[in-house]
Formats: sequence, C-alpha cells, structure tokens
Amino acid sequence: MSNPSIKMNAQLNDILQDENFDNFHVTQLRDAYLASSSVAQDFIEARKYVYRQILRLVKKGVLLKNGTKNSKGVTYQKSELFFKANFIIQSKSKPLGLMTTNTSFGVQRLEERLKETEIDLLTSIGESEEYMRLYESFPEMKIHLESMYLQARENSTKLLGQIKAIKSVLAYQLK
Repeated sequence: MSNPSIKMNAQLNDILQDENFDNFHVTQLRDAYLASSSVAQDFIEARKYVYRQILRLVKKGVLLKNGTKNSKGVTYQKSELFFKANFIIQSKSKPLGLMTTNTSFGVQRLEERLKETEIDLLTSIGESEEYMRLYESFPEMKIHLESMYLQARENSTKLLGQIKAIKSVLAYQLK
C-alpha cells in the first residue's frame, strides 16, 4: 500500500509536524494556528476551519480521535500513517474572517480566551491535586490514579503554554 498524499495548509503542517504537538484538542490546534498567523483572524472561523481539517485528517487515517463524541475531553493523536504520509504543502491561505481594524475587538476576544484558559488551568491543577489526595486515601488504586494524575499535569502544562501564547499576542496587540 502506498503512502497517502494529503494537501495541507502550510501553517497547520508546521504545527502538526512538531513532534511535541500530539494528543491535542481542537482549541489547542486553533490557538497554535492563530498564534502562527501574522494577520488577526476570527476565533470562531479559525476553529471551524481547523476542525474541518482535523476531521479530514481523521477520515484519511493520519489522526486518531480519542474520547467520546460531543465531549470536551476529545483529543486527537497522530497515527503511524501520519509519519508515512506525503504532505503536499499549500501556500499560506488568506485570513479567515479578518477582525475589524479596531484592535479593541481583538483585544477583548483575547482577554476572554485568556480568562477561559486560566479557568481551565485552575481546574486542571485542582484535578491533579485531587488525584494525589485520592492516592493517599486509596493506595491500592495507585496505577490508575497515577496515570490520571500525570495526564492532568500534562494538560496543565499545555494550558500554561496557551496562556503564555495568548499573553504574548495580547502584549503585541496593546503596543
């Protein structure tokens, strides 16, 4: 069987080819996509675009979907086929839903996203702390609780990265 050839947006390809970018949520890929763009774009339109691309890659078998349908816990992971696929890079696409020239709109959207991500981070930290408390109460569940604890910590690290990216874009917008 030959390796599949898949057309891919240059920005998305750069993000997905990063070996550290795996087990991601749609919003994480969207945020990375927006951060790599030199032009301000609408969050909702960017999410729709990124989600369509993810679905296309899942259908082709290069990404695997983990989690249940309509769940916030759905993540996507690179399959073995991803590493064998021949990606045909398309030129950088035109901006999706350009934001108005009024940067206050963009700043407001970034601040909202920052608040959401900070809340997600606090939730993730609380989750990992609770796994530690549960481990103390139920040491016989060590393997399961340790796995869940490590996953929550990894999620916290990703959220910290998102917060850093959003804050840097905010700082740029407020110059």
